[in-house]
Amino acid sequence: MPKAVRIQAERTLDAVEAAIPKKWSHATDLTHSQTVFRSREAAKVNLRFFAVISNKGTLGAYSERIEKDPDKFYNKCAVYLLERVGKYLLAKGMADEPPEVCFERRNHDYDAMRRYIGKIKENPHHRDASFLKIFNPFAIVARAKDEEKLLKYADLAAHAAYQCSNKTLSNHFIPEPRYLEELSSRFGADHRGRIIGTSIKCIHSLADLALDKDVEAKISQLRALPMQSS
Repeated sequence: MPKAVRIQAERTLDAVEAAIPKKWSHATDLTHSQTVFRSREAAKVNLRFFAVISNKGTLGAYSERIEKDPDKFYNKCAVYLLERVGKYLLAKGMADEPPEVCFERRNHDYDAMRRYIGKIKENPHHRDASFLKIFNPFAIVARAKDEEKLLKYADLAAHAAYQCSNKTLSNHFIPEPRYLEELSSRFGADHRGRIIGTSIKCIHSLADLALDKDVEAKISQLRALPMQSS
């Protein structure tokens, strides 16, 4: 990340924290209006976001395996995410040096994740897996948000993507695409500005998410701004 972008990102985060002095660990701790505000301010920073969206309800028998071993699904989603990032950076000619990768630390076996990513990198079985070649899996780090404050941006992007398919009793089974709409201009895009399939990986397709029709129509039309140089 260019130094100027990091400074901008940190200053924006500080300004938002000053405007809404609420301690939060995850975006789920925020109210709707606070999330919209933070998303809108985040979209002013010259960052590029990436995300993976899945709907366990549409994964069939695979969802049962996820419940039995969620760590394996986490690792698989990490691979999907890095594939999107790798493809994007290679297309932009920004992969001369291995990118620094930081995950938010949680109760997870990161050594197993690194080995899993390394195994797929060394023996890719599909085209997208070849984009892992720009990464050094064993240089991947895991930190808490108080150690790396920019993880709050990643948390916000992941939350925005997830809320498009999240339908539970607590939200009255009403998904919320607004956050993704606010952030959409800062997601990685192809030459036509499309973010679905470029920076947002749908497992296994947009149709497989079984989104509400109005939500699917909205996010399929989202477009991002051209990348800036700094």
